[in-house]
Amino acid sequence: FWLTGQQHMDYSDAAGTLLLDVAKKEWSTEILNQFAIPATYLPPLIDSQGKTGVIRPALRQHFGFKHEVQVFAGGADNACAAIGAGILEVETGMVSIGTSGVFLSYEDTKIPHYAGQLHLFNHGIKDRYYSMGVTLAAGHSLSWFKETFAKDLSFEELLAGVGNIGPGANGLLFTPYIVGERTPHVDSRVRGSFIGIDTTHTLSHFSRAVLEGITFSLKDSQQLMETIAGKTFDKIISVGGGAKNPEWLQIQADIFGTEILCLEVEEGPGLGAAMLAATGLGWFENLQESSDTFVSYKKGASPIPANVEKYQKIYETYQKVYGATKDICYELGE
Repeated sequence: FWLTGQQHMDYSDAAGTLLLDVAKKEWSTEILNQFAIPATYLPPLIDSQGKTGVIRPALRQHFGFKHEVQVFAGGADNACAAIGAGILEVETGMVSIGTSGVFLSYEDTKIPHYAGQLHLFNHGIKDRYYSMGVTLAAGHSLSWFKETFAKDLSFEELLAGVGNIGPGANGLLFTPYIVGERTPHVDSRVRGSFIGIDTTHTLSHFSRAVLEGITFSLKDSQQLMETIAGKTFDKIISVGGGAKNPEWLQIQADIFGTEILCLEVEEGPGLGAAMLAATGLGWFENLQESSDTFVSYKKGASPIPANVEKYQKIYETYQKVYGATKDICYELGE
């Protein structure tokens, strides 16, 4: 609006308001009526590649632009990140580890019925969707652990010994529910746990357990997509902080059980927004053609079969922890 003086919202951003009928691509009159929200409060909807206007003359003069500058709608953060990571087919997933963590999957015109266990949004690609699960404290768990138990170490120093510890951290398990959890439990009262502590465990064991626990939590989302929608991922694109450590990339490959790739250009959301504008301008026939031009990958890690087998058994144990500890967490929180 500041750039053009025109109000618009693209479908991927609108889906995050909980006011959009995702399938019909229109504001939900049922929800608006339920909460007495006038439809006039909401902006016109537009495709992510749609032109919203041109930069106002005063701004053109301020920035020194000599020619008319067109503005396109763009998309929500995760929609643009997915496009910038080349998530344009159902066999490719994306895992993004920042403060929170996201496991994201492309959906075609057939919308899966996840019954609220996963988020479902309109994609930046016209008439397509993406589903995602969220770990509330992904990178936040690692940051909390470092600041609490290893404040004087850098992240590189903290994780330096992780590669010397085997899968499962010698029987130590971490659940990253330190601020509650969203996927798959939707529970604000549950809290995290270290389980299996003994005198053999060092700082490196705890560090590895934190990385594994975060990744197990993201695997919960992957498993929902595989069991409910029948998905099979032949590769997963890892972005964010989790893509910057080789040991963590190997843990991801082994826990997710598939090839992990990383982006050559890490600024995926910005790249995705630029790709939407370039396609909207007509520079490319479609986003796939734009992706073929702009998106490139480098190898992250390949799953090690023996580790995949070990982690599957540990993951089955991990899945028991929530049910076994939630009542204790509730009692402690009273």
